[in-house]
Amino acid sequence: MKIAFGMIVFEGDYVLKQCLEQVYPFADQILIAEGPVSYWQSKGFTTSTDNTNEILDNFPDPENKIKIVHGQFKEKDDQCRAYMDFINDDIDYLWNLDSDEVYKTEDLENIVEFLKHEQPTSVGVRSCSFYGGFDRYLTGFELNTDNFLRIFKVTKGSTWLTHRPPTIKYPDGCSIERKHINSDQLYEALGFQMYHYSYVFPDQVHKKLRYYKESLNQHNCIENYFDNVYLPWVSGQKERVENQFRGVHEFKVRGDCYTSEFVGEHPESISRDIQLLKAVFNQQLDKHGYFSTNKN
Repeated sequence: MKIAFGMIVFEGDYVLKQCLEQVYPFADQILIAEGPVSYWQSKGFTTSTDNTNEILDNFPDPENKIKIVHGQFKEKDDQCRAYMDFINDDIDYLWNLDSDEVYKTEDLENIVEFLKHEQPTSVGVRSCSFYGGFDRYLTGFELNTDNFLRIFKVTKGSTWLTHRPPTIKYPDGCSIERKHINSDQLYEALGFQMYHYSYVFPDQVHKKLRYYKESLNQHNCIENYFDNVYLPWVSGQKERVENQFRGVHEFKVRGDCYTSEFVGEHPESISRDIQLLKAVFNQQLDKHGYFSTNKN
C-alpha cells in the first residue's frame, strides 16, 4: 500500500519542519504546492516571505520523495490540483496534510495497518487544535464529527474537486464502492487524532484572521478578533474572554468553543523542539506589544 501526502502552503513555517519529519518515514510521496492565492497576490505576494521556502529547500530527502511546485493560484482548489500532476499512478491513498498538522509516530504506524485492513475510500480525523500556546486545545464544535476529512482512496487520474470540503474527483468510468470511516469511529478504534497547531502563534493567527475576515467570511468574524480575543486571552484574561465570547473561535455563529487543558504528550518532533517553539511564540507576542502569562 502506498501513501502520498499532499500539502498546500503559504507563509506556513510555524511547525512545517516538524510536520514533515513525522510523516516522511510513512510517505511514498510528499507533494507540496507553495504560493499565494488571489487574496494574497492582491497584497503583493508572489511566494512565501517567512521561512517556508528555506525549510522546504533544505529539508532532507534522501529517498527523493518530495516534489515541490511553486506558483500563484486563483484559489486553494487550484493549488491542490497543481501538485496532483505529479502523483504516481500506483498511489493508493492521498493524505490531505496542512503544514500545522502533526502526527505521532505510533499513530501513523497504527493507521497504516488500519488502512490495509479496512480499505476505506475516505477517512475523517479528529483534531486536537491548540490555542494560544501548547497547553490548551479547542473543544465544542471543533471536535464535531468529520470536521477534518483527511485520507482518500485514489486511482490513476484522480484529482481534487474542491478543497473546502476536501473532495476527490475520480476519472470518468471509475466505479468505486464507497466506504467512509468517520473521525469518531477512527478515534474509538485507534485513539487516533492529529495535533493541530492552528491557533498557536500570534503571527499565524493574525494572518489567518486577516484572510478569513477580508476574503472568506466578512460578516461572520468577530470584529477585531486578534486584539479583542486572542491577545487578551494569551496575556492572562482567559476566563473573561471565554465567558464573553462563548469560547475563543473567530466565527460568530458556530457555537461554543471553549478551551480545555491538554493532558498528554505532543508528537515527537514537537516535544523535541518545544522550547524553541515557545521562544518563537514569545518573540512574536512581544512584537505585538503583549506579554504572555504562559512564558516558559
